[in-house]
Amino acid sequence: SAACKKGYGRILQRIRVVPWIYVDETGMRVLGKNWWLWSFRTPQDEALVVIRPSRGGDVLEEILGTEITCAGVTDGWRAYNFFPVLQRCWSHLVREVDAFREKLGGTELSESIHGRYRALKEYLGKDPPASMEDRKEQKEAWDSEMAELVAHFGQFKELKKPITYIRNGLGDWYTCLLYPGMEQTNNLSEQVLIRKIIGTFRSKKGAEYYQYIASLVATWRLQGKDIYNELQTLLAQELCLQS
Repeated sequence: SAACKKGYGRILQRIRVVPWIYVDETGMRVLGKNWWLWSFRTPQDEALVVIRPSRGGDVLEEILGTEITCAGVTDGWRAYNFFPVLQRCWSHLVREVDAFREKLGGTELSESIHGRYRALKEYLGKDPPASMEDRKEQKEAWDSEMAELVAHFGQFKELKKPITYIRNGLGDWYTCLLYPGMEQTNNLSEQVLIRKIIGTFRSKKGAEYYQYIASLVATWRLQGKDIYNELQTLLAQELCLQS
């Protein structure tokens, strides 16, 4: 943990200057109380694990600073409104609408969202990629279509929950068009999380130590590095041990 803490700090500094970042969080138990394990992942596959007793914007401010300049790729949790620019996760959106397929109008809504998701992925996969001017025009057109979708399906009372979810993200579903290389989901941040294996921490120190170690191990894994060799080198450098 002591050896990993410096590397953790270096990742933290680099996270604050990236153009966008993938973020997610999941519940944890620390000393029998509800805490949250946050994961931050950069476009360069650097990962930062943060364990705090809060699920609020104060954690984002602590990690990213009071003046965030990067965009956030996130789910619909309200704390993420702290970001000045958002890309809302399409995987979460698809799951949200699919849960209402059996409701009146639900199948049509689900098929419409799936079709828009396919169109977005096909557009992002074009070779050669579209110019930024084309991307801006396409975003404006698709933003307008999404607003029309909300107006149309808003007439179905049983679809209030998914339509509210879509409405809350209007303007944020196609942000990835303006950031070449940005994913349209926050699945990359979810890959950092270890949801059910950890269980619980029996001390705050244990949670603190874990985030240092897990951040570096996750970064090495995501970058395809040999974790054993990287850890051996780190221990030799930081603790003056024989390599």
